Amino acid sequence: MKTARTVYVKILAVVIALSFAASVHAETAREEIAHAYKLLKSADRAYGGHRTNAIHELEVAAADIGLDLGGAAGPGHELQWKSDEKVSEAQKLLRDARIKLEARDRDRVTAHLQKAIEELNAALEAN
Repeated sequence: MKTARTVYVKILAVVIALSFAASVHAETAREEIAHAYKLLKSADRAYGGHRTNAIHELEVAAADIGLDLGGAAGPGHELQWKSDEKVSEAQKLLRDARIKLEARDRDRVTAHLQKAIEELNAALEAN
């Protein structure tokens, strides 16, 4: 009986530790927007102007909520699939950020984030 209880306590401790570790590494909505911006800035393909349009929407959204996007590097030379991967990840981050934003920020930037997501959809479809 004591052995079973000890096992259950150990399992519970592991579950609590893992759930805490997962929450520690979660990005805030603002961090996700900045991360998406940096991914898009470093992507190497033009995507018919859609990537550039999405970057512009993120810059406007960041200015609206006082978010410093940092000095993201420009594109380098990479294969198309790698750029597609970055654009796809940026799109996912923006969807997550749109949901997680605080109400005061959400009201000001939802339209810009939605437009950026739509531009990224078009960018990926264009390739």
